[in-house]
Amino acid sequence: MIKAQFSLFTVIPVNVTGEDVDDLSRHLWTLPLIGLFYGAVAGGSFYALTRLLDPLVSAAVVVLLVHGLNRFLHFDGLIDLGDGLIATGTHEKKMAAMKDTRVGAGGVGFGMMFTLLAVASLASVGEVGYAPMMFFLPLAAEVLSKNALVTVAALGRPREGLGSPFVSNTRPGHAVLSAVLSLILLAAVFLALGQWSPRPQSFIPLLMVLASVAVGAAAAVVAHRSFGCVNGDVLGATNELAKPFVLIAGVAGVVLFLSMY
Repeated sequence: MIKAQFSLFTVIPVNVTGEDVDDLSRHLWTLPLIGLFYGAVAGGSFYALTRLLDPLVSAAVVVLLVHGLNRFLHFDGLIDLGDGLIATGTHEKKMAAMKDTRVGAGGVGFGMMFTLLAVASLASVGEVGYAPMMFFLPLAAEVLSKNALVTVAALGRPREGLGSPFVSNTRPGHAVLSAVLSLILLAAVFLALGQWSPRPQSFIPLLMVLASVAVGAAAAVVAHRSFGCVNGDVLGATNELAKPFVLIAGVAGVVLFLSMY
């Protein structure tokens, strides 16, 4: 499973077989593990860069770095989703717009607006100026973007295509497993950073997990209404849609905590 995750979701060359990919499709709830890898990259890079650069510049570099590490795979899904959503007509016509290799206004709009939102929300982490969170929040966003992806797959109806095995083999119960795994991973990091205590900031990871679940569930509802299914593009797009909202939830939690002490 881990090999397949690195092969499918990173530029790191890993030899995998069809059996590895099939095994991953049946255990998609483990995706927060590859999210932890991306989170370590994002969190470590953001924390280091903000020691030297403005938070906005640091955020833009980190977003670009993460996109580069996954070959802009999820960003491509975000653009395709934008084109599909603004198309009019039947599910089939909307799906055709999504699959069109030409990028339309919806794709450009979604790509630009959600990238700007991701950069701005990450930059706001730097503006908070609370050192442990400058590592933790970017890390959590990457873990929970994968949790949102699992959620939309678990709640989605499959359609023939590259994403079909992942949606078909992921059940609602797997979304619960993914959320629990995500919370365990984030709690472990929180504890390692010395942030776990009876005080309110201990609820920040839970708040962020709930935000990611909400994004995944909303993406499933929108996809079913617009396309009648959840496909690979919707999976990838959900990964990108979740990040800014998870970061916003985390920053709001930190600001609330700091205002109390």
